[in-house]
Amino acid sequence: MSPSLLKHSMATLDKLLQAAPVVIYATNVDWWQGQLHYACQSIEPLAGLDRDVLQAEPERWLALLTEETRYGALTRLQHAIDTGSERVSLNYTLQTSQGEWRHIQDDINLHRDESGKVTELVGSLIDVTKRQSLLGRFKELSDQLPGALYQCRLSTKGRLTFPLVSSGAKRLFGMSPATLVESAEEAIGRVHPEDIETLWRNIQRSALRLSVWRCEFRYRHPHGHQLWVSGHATPQQEAGGSVLWHGFCEDITLHKQAQLALIESERRYRFIIEQVSDLIMLFDSDGVCRFASPSVEAMLGYTAEDLYGRALIELLPPDDAPRVQRRLHEASCQGKALQLELRARHSQGHYVWLEISCSPYVSPQTNRYEWILGVVRDVTARKLRELKLHEMSTTDSLTGALNRRAFMDCIEAEIGAADAMPSRLSLVIFDIDNFKAINDTYGHAAGDLVLASLGDICRRTLRSHDIFGRIGGEEFALMLSGHALHEAAKLAERLRLEFEETQVEFYGQWLNFTVSFGIAERHDTETLEALMHRADMGLYAAKRGGRNRVHQALSDR
Repeated sequence: MSPSLLKHSMATLDKLLQAAPVVIYATNVDWWQGQLHYACQSIEPLAGLDRDVLQAEPERWLALLTEETRYGALTRLQHAIDTGSERVSLNYTLQTSQGEWRHIQDDINLHRDESGKVTELVGSLIDVTKRQSLLGRFKELSDQLPGALYQCRLSTKGRLTFPLVSSGAKRLFGMSPATLVESAEEAIGRVHPEDIETLWRNIQRSALRLSVWRCEFRYRHPHGHQLWVSGHATPQQEAGGSVLWHGFCEDITLHKQAQLALIESERRYRFIIEQVSDLIMLFDSDGVCRFASPSVEAMLGYTAEDLYGRALIELLPPDDAPRVQRRLHEASCQGKALQLELRARHSQGHYVWLEISCSPYVSPQTNRYEWILGVVRDVTARKLRELKLHEMSTTDSLTGALNRRAFMDCIEAEIGAADAMPSRLSLVIFDIDNFKAINDTYGHAAGDLVLASLGDICRRTLRSHDIFGRIGGEEFALMLSGHALHEAAKLAERLRLEFEETQVEFYGQWLNFTVSFGIAERHDTETLEALMHRADMGLYAAKRGGRNRVHQALSDR
């Protein structure tokens, strides 16, 4: 080609490349150290050097590069030449002739002859100073984060790469960002074998649905320890079909260890709760059940689900519920533990005795109780034994009447209540006529049968709140609350007739007995001793009058 034609071609090429955002150049294999074949005019503002100067002295381009980046660029280029690469991308920093620092990205195509020998290098230069500045700021910001920022790309062939990784990866994964960019496989290979399948499954699902990727996995650090990593990333579909994620990973080892310890602790406590025979319940401040241990089924016949959301008061007897609720609320407001014995309704309808230890949780923010923990034990058997012992200690076993001491205690309580809230009280004292003759004629066994028959008749005839006691051998008494003298006399007369008509069989013989009654109605402020004395006098009057009769003792006043 003639010099004039070559010059014309170069001018045309200059015009074509003037609008390009990159600077095109071509050198021989020595790259700025040998012959510069071509450089477009836009190289002058980029480097601050005239193109003709560079044409004559191409090594001046290399002189602009910092020593570190020049060495790195030459090393990478030589490696590409030696390995048969067709393309290599170099990044370096130079200082223009005006003293400005610029970061350059140099993408070089290596042209080779048929034998594979490089004959020419054609490069495209682009000023990436602004981008490098942004990357520098990105690095500064990412260094402050506890984890690592990254870009991750999944190609259409299923290959995973990291185009960008922040410096936090060194702390997190024990690998430099450059290592991860060059080889994602090395980092993926350190994921715990038991977690790798889950990791890939989540990646594939996120890529398919373009949904946010989230995963927690164990990572075997190059220093030998294991850590837990949490990652999340947002995907986007790229033009070629690959998927690019922008994400963040962080070390959650301490959090995970605490979480696993909590799960283990909960497992142990649940095991304990499920094994203990005591019932453990949790109520909110309204007394509504929020938890019941499995032992509730053996104790009350309900499942835990049956009781959830139900108020404690629903299980209590109506006459006892307000008292229990009040005591529980008062103790909880004061932050005090409380132990109660109460009856609760079984799912089958009967009541069982429970001992419950209640501990309130008082919120430090509101200073009010929010929860009540109840540890419940079935004490029905013990309570029945106590009631039986109490009955034995207060009740005459032969007649079922209260013994003298218990009867006198009850009368004193009734008189005290009547003084506080005036009401009518009548006392009836009665005994069996000629009882000694029955014992002397037929023996004490026959006398016991007569006593038992009398007790049975009284229990059947009296109201539940009437007080019936045995105050002597064959002497009995009744305290009738709300009865006036004439009403007590009617009841005594009905009993007298029943006793008179009763026959007791004793070894083929039929025994009859009669009973005499003395009745007195208490007047205001009358003492117990005075009342009993008047009733006794009524009984003596009935005896003197011929026995088997009722005598009303009028007031002495």
